[in-house]
Amino acid sequence: MFATREQKLLLQAALLQGESALKAWQNWKAHVNLEQELDMGSYRLLPLVYHNLRALGVDDPSMSKLRGIYRKEWYKTQMLFHSIAEVLRLLHAAGIETMILKGAPLTLLYYKDYGLRPMSDFDVLVPTAKRGAAIDVLTQAGWHPILVPLEKLTDAVLDFRHAWGFENAHQRQFDLHWHVLSDWCYPNADNDFWADTIPVQVADVQTRTLNPTDQLLHVCVHGVTWNPVPPVRWIADALVILNESHSEVEWSRLISQAEKRRLTFPLRHALTYLRDSFGAAIPSHVLTEISKVHVSDVERKFYNAAMSKQALLGRLPYHWHRHLFDLEVTRETNWAQKLISFPRYLQRYIVKGRWQMLTWAISTTIVTIGKAVRGRIYPEDVDDSLARADWNWKPDYDVDRFFDDYFLPEIRKRYGK
Repeated sequence: MFATREQKLLLQAALLQGESALKAWQNWKAHVNLEQELDMGSYRLLPLVYHNLRALGVDDPSMSKLRGIYRKEWYKTQMLFHSIAEVLRLLHAAGIETMILKGAPLTLLYYKDYGLRPMSDFDVLVPTAKRGAAIDVLTQAGWHPILVPLEKLTDAVLDFRHAWGFENAHQRQFDLHWHVLSDWCYPNADNDFWADTIPVQVADVQTRTLNPTDQLLHVCVHGVTWNPVPPVRWIADALVILNESHSEVEWSRLISQAEKRRLTFPLRHALTYLRDSFGAAIPSHVLTEISKVHVSDVERKFYNAAMSKQALLGRLPYHWHRHLFDLEVTRETNWAQKLISFPRYLQRYIVKGRWQMLTWAISTTIVTIGKAVRGRIYPEDVDDSLARADWNWKPDYDVDRFFDDYFLPEIRKRYGK
């Protein structure tokens, strides 16, 4: 969620001006070989780096590679926006109101360049009451839910979630949302988001999106959540919003929206990081006000789990604390009920039947043991940078790839997914 030293240099090269950007770029190149495989979080920043360095007149051998990456992402994003318009037309023809979220509105309203923010899919929000109608429209048009058959998407399952991924025959993917936030899936949760949207146009289709204040909230709380792909571009997203729309950010609304949804804990972490690490113009009174909001122990543990890298037990601690958080919001205080209802929560969230839950529990235990063995047998601090630099050595299989591509999949196939 927060940038490593190298990722921070890359962000500075992408976002700062003048000598500060040039110095960050040179420092990054001194530590990272652009020809080697980058983590996905860093790769996603390269078009923005190219755009900034080109504006600064940089003449560097790396610029041709960066230009190629920028052009590729520009083309891919253009194709993706054709799919967005197609989905919006389908929903509007059925009388379903829409809002676009995340990358699409950020590209159109803040980056203002199709090549600067790589996107692999897109996100469309519909009113919660129209969720079923939207799914019917999409499936009739050839879009199908990812991972599970349509009949598994019951209201009991979908009520636990904010969105679900869909894919068409051309392997185009998008997330259909009926809630804006992944951890605030309650009745009428998004009414005030809908009430204060702003217009945006995708191709020839008019739709809506979050206003700058709500957009900043969404970027921050989504960005600080742990993700296997380092989500450091949230930092660029937030800074671009602040730079483009600082006068339009209503700080009092930001605080009230966060407090209403119990988001002050992650929001405070995000805004403090933006101010301290990138000099973002966050008014001091905003952080003071946010710090005054009471955060319950359940809330704190939940967001700590959501913001932490998956450890030995994988996502299980997150799900447990999310379960307790939901029960606190709905004012359930009986501990026996909390324990009894957790398996039911897991069954609905993971979308598995009772016997599938049993095999899932067994395979998860085996995976956990595998991770523990991996951690004990193979050290994580082997430095092969000299070998890579001196004679261009690169392993075909490292420890992670062995476990992730071979060992763990074979275990799952044998004992159940």
